[in-house]
Amino acid sequence: MSSTAPVHALTAKYFPRAIVSLRWAAIAFALLGAIFLAPAAWGASGPMFQGGTGTASDPYLVADANQLCRFRDAVNDGNDFAGKTVKLAEDIDLAHVEWTPIGAGTRKGSGAASGSTPFAGTFDGAGHKVSGLSITTSPDADFAVGLFGIVKGGTVRDVVLDGVAIDVPGSELAGGAVGLLIDDGTVSGVSVSGSVSAHAGVGGVVGRMTLSGTISDCANSAAVTAMTGVGNVGGIVGAAYYTTDTGEMVIEGCTNTGTVKGTQAAGGIAGLCSAFVSECGNNGAVEAEHYSVGGVVGEQKNYGGIHHCTNSASVTCEDAGGYGCGGIAGWVRYDGAAAAYPASSAVPVTDNENSGEIHGGNDAGGIVGCFYNAGTVTGNTSTAPALTSSRFAGGIVGNLQNAPLDSLPSSVIEGIAVVNNVSTTPLDKISAPLRDTFAYNNTPADFTVDDNSAGWVASTNSLRYAVLQRALDNAPDDGTVTLTADLADADSLSLADGRTVTLDLNGHNLAFAKAPGVTVSWGAFVITGIGQVSAPATVAPTGTAPTLFEVTGSSEKPAAVKLKGGSYNVDVEPYVASKYAELVRDQKDSAGKFSVLPAKEARAEAQAKVDADGETVYYESAKAARAAAAAEPGAKVTVLDDESDKPSAPDSPNDGSDVDSDGDHGGNTGTATTPGSADGTAPATTPAAHEGDNTPGFLDLHGDGGATDTGSATGTTSGATTTATTAPHKTTIKPAGAVPQTGDSLWEALLSIGLLAIVSGAAVALARTRSKRTK
Repeated sequence: MSSTAPVHALTAKYFPRAIVSLRWAAIAFALLGAIFLAPAAWGASGPMFQGGTGTASDPYLVADANQLCRFRDAVNDGNDFAGKTVKLAEDIDLAHVEWTPIGAGTRKGSGAASGSTPFAGTFDGAGHKVSGLSITTSPDADFAVGLFGIVKGGTVRDVVLDGVAIDVPGSELAGGAVGLLIDDGTVSGVSVSGSVSAHAGVGGVVGRMTLSGTISDCANSAAVTAMTGVGNVGGIVGAAYYTTDTGEMVIEGCTNTGTVKGTQAAGGIAGLCSAFVSECGNNGAVEAEHYSVGGVVGEQKNYGGIHHCTNSASVTCEDAGGYGCGGIAGWVRYDGAAAAYPASSAVPVTDNENSGEIHGGNDAGGIVGCFYNAGTVTGNTSTAPALTSSRFAGGIVGNLQNAPLDSLPSSVIEGIAVVNNVSTTPLDKISAPLRDTFAYNNTPADFTVDDNSAGWVASTNSLRYAVLQRALDNAPDDGTVTLTADLADADSLSLADGRTVTLDLNGHNLAFAKAPGVTVSWGAFVITGIGQVSAPATVAPTGTAPTLFEVTGSSEKPAAVKLKGGSYNVDVEPYVASKYAELVRDQKDSAGKFSVLPAKEARAEAQAKVDADGETVYYESAKAARAAAAAEPGAKVTVLDDESDKPSAPDSPNDGSDVDSDGDHGGNTGTATTPGSADGTAPATTPAAHEGDNTPGFLDLHGDGGATDTGSATGTTSGATTTATTAPHKTTIKPAGAVPQTGDSLWEALLSIGLLAIVSGAAVALARTRSKRTK
């Protein structure tokens, strides 16, 4: 009996009328599986595009892997698609079949080698996903590896690369989206997940960018690894380097959450970098074996800068002698062949934030690990929990150092300024033999470390300041400095350049460590807002008040302090601005006892006022007012317990009380008539210095600066008379097309007819069935 007999028997038993046997059915299913499950023979046949003419408004459409492959082959055959747009119409699965890049070629120096076929058009992913990209082989180290190999002046945008698996140990040019970006090429809106690893020059999105180009709004979550060699590994781009006088490289708005590992020049965004990097963020741990390890940039070289970037991940350098381990940049230096970097400049590192821990290496910094020769570090914030290194460490910069000047381009002037930064890392959390709260300065004669602190205290013109005096110095004439934090034991302030500068307390307190707190030798210093300003009581001789202000101007250089707000621990009446008044609070301690308010507000809160030497001071307590007047010969007390001494009528809307009468920002000129006093006597005049109101920031509920008449007048507000409806009219509304409710006679009749038809139809069907059975 043949081996197929049981199969035939089974077929005959259960499929007696089958045309084919189960054996042939099995063979047919196998053939179908081979057809549908086998990898596609990409590019073998069919149209290259689903449609379109290649213009920006009517792009070529790619709808499947076969068309993507045919497009790839056309580029690699020499059609660079310059001026043409190719757009994805569907998601595409490359099924992890080995991929040959679009735009195949190799790098030579800063460009493409002869025989390369770069892509020069626009590839628009339209937000579609390309999944299963897999590359495991590379012809040589400089062969460009990625979905695209070389993009020269072209654009790759808005595509999602999901589950990338690139592992090319021999390559020094690998990126998830593009291997090599040159000649003002652009990569934007690309996101990558999976893993990308190569020998060196490896990035999550782009392997290398040279001379000029832009990488913007890209995101990487893939693990990125440079396995050996020179490193140059970044979450977004492995290396963006070499410069030109006719263009620049830009990396902006990019984020990385993937881990970044390499030997050297490793960064959360870029490994080796001469580009301008801005608005980028890293949250992937960065680790390297030797040197130049940074949360955003591993090594910033010769040119470019880093602005408004963030790092929240740990940064680690395993080599105790490795230079440069920093929260934003590992090492900033000037090095390399001059011919390769014709554009060189001092590097700015500005307005960045780091919250990650920094460990290892020769020098660790909250913002920059090691900074050579020339540049600026300002506006940065580091809240690193801890910093450790084998030699140098600083809350902002670990090591400021001079390298041999022959490495510094002649166009770059030597000097580094580390100014106006904030580090909250306490010194006991900075571990190194040579350490500093802000920056360890190896050559103080060449470099400046100044005006840094543990918190931002003020702002002006949208800029933050770590030191209040620096904010005053940088405020424009007639500008305002806004206090953004309480300041205890503050350094004394000075104004000496003829400007008018306003300090808005903004709800914060300012306590000076030394007296006088403010010295004005030329110009006008104005204080507004709510908050306490205190002079140190301990520095004043016994029985005397501490000095808060010192005004030392001259006729050639007039000086003034003008108070339009705030509370003080000393009497500040001589400095109260026009249209304002001092109110003495009834409290035992002196902190905030003397308040400066718009005159109308001070008068409304007071029980009494004291007029002396042409000045008026208000008191919350009549008893305190009498005591103050008794101590000052010629002073007159007015108790404000009669309504005749309170404001009772609206001020004129055109009284100009919202502007100082002397036309400047305060002062003590002008007079105003004083209302009658409670005892029936009235002083001739009271200086206008303390009688104004309607100051900027004072809420006037009535629009005219006066009180609202709340008399008993009645009457209608218009000639029309409105009659209220006392009995609401109830209306039942039936929506159009609604199903009639039970109780409707028509509906009940229709329902009865319908039921009768159903019963009749069922009876007829049953009769026919019985008739057939009888036959």
